[in-house]
Amino acid sequence: MLEIHASSVRAPDGTELTAFECGGGPGPTFVLCNGLGGNIDAWRYLIDDFGPHHRIVSWDYRGLYKSGPAAPGTGYEIERQVQDLQAVMTHFGIERAVLLGWSMGVQVSFEAWRRMPQAIEAMVLINGTYGSPLATAFSPMLKDSPLAQMLPAIARGLESIAHLAEPFQPMAQKVTKTKLALKVIKSLGLASQALDEKMFLTLASEVAGLHMPRHMATLNALAAHSAVDVLDSITVPVLVVTGDHDLLTPLAQSREMVKAIPGAELLVIPSGTHYTPLEFPELIHLRVEKWLRERMGFTRA
Repeated sequence: MLEIHASSVRAPDGTELTAFECGGGPGPTFVLCNGLGGNIDAWRYLIDDFGPHHRIVSWDYRGLYKSGPAAPGTGYEIERQVQDLQAVMTHFGIERAVLLGWSMGVQVSFEAWRRMPQAIEAMVLINGTYGSPLATAFSPMLKDSPLAQMLPAIARGLESIAHLAEPFQPMAQKVTKTKLALKVIKSLGLASQALDEKMFLTLASEVAGLHMPRHMATLNALAAHSAVDVLDSITVPVLVVTGDHDLLTPLAQSREMVKAIPGAELLVIPSGTHYTPLEFPELIHLRVEKWLRERMGFTRA
């Protein structure tokens, strides 16, 4: 297991971030853009597989995990997340990198292309969309349903009362570690039978312990963001990965992205859900390795 080193980074607006670095080798540098509520631990399979060949860098989003809250007078907008990304790359002396985004990280990657295209060598986009994710989550299940139209408003309302969850979080963390929680998640179709249960439950428990007002503020910033206008301007290699059972960022969104991005490639994983990196890591890694060889000319020694 590769050792991961943490360091402190100050964002341009003064927000204190925690960034991570590991690995090394002749391959292009990877910058990991987390999902909402995810951290570097969620990438453990990828880090152990690619770390011997690539330098790998990531960071905790502002207000989540080990990063501090947004500085006074600032917020959690995706544009600010990209400023944080720039600060992290500058801190580590990285001029160009391959961005790997999972879920929220896909939108962060697209916004990064809008604001710093010269720093992006390629993109691997996993289980995400280009914007307004609450408008398409659980479709076509909720297609034309009043609930689908209400999701953004519900999320905004929850942000205003998220502080009330604090007394219940220790109990929630315990519940999310149980087999019952896992059974419910699978029965709802949110995860497949191939899921690494131990890792998923650990990550779910960590999410349950997050500062809920900041978490919800980040979700609402994500819901308000769209990068649909930049898709056809992308000129670097792009690999889109998704599962055909992803309810949170449905397959249709990935197909739209691939259609709009020049030269983009698509990997659809049968039975994969929103958590394909924890369900089918070997399949994803083999495809990424092949893509690196074909599109970037990098072959493992």
